[in-house]
Amino acid sequence: MADDPNAGFPKPIWPPIQDVESVDLTGKRSDGGVDLLIVTSQPLDDVADTLNRIRCKIAYYLDVIDLPDFQADMEFPPRDRTTIILCCDYPIHPRALAVIAECQARAGQRGVQLVVQQKPAGPGAAAAS
Repeated sequence: MADDPNAGFPKPIWPPIQDVESVDLTGKRSDGGVDLLIVTSQPLDDVADTLNRIRCKIAYYLDVIDLPDFQADMEFPPRDRTTIILCCDYPIHPRALAVIAECQARAGQRGVQLVVQQKPAGPGAAAAS
């Protein structure tokens, strides 16, 4: 269908976000902060399952940050130095970006930063921040 806005968007073969009730990777920073990484393995499309997985995974991370054991293990990182990084080296559909923006607002309300990290588009592309 010529009017299909998703016609050229790559579809994932399997769910791009796995294990929504587990933390993929954490790291303590030298400034006393902590990074929590969400790893994606496919493009983030706009199907309901993908959008729901984004919401659930980020909500789970926000809950984990509040756990006493997590806080103790990470040496009680300040909220303003706690970052959830959604790492996606694949295309992200505009609807998925909108869901991520909603989650960024929720994270911000809890004093946590949520950022998206993507691989540069190709040779000569600027480095990701």
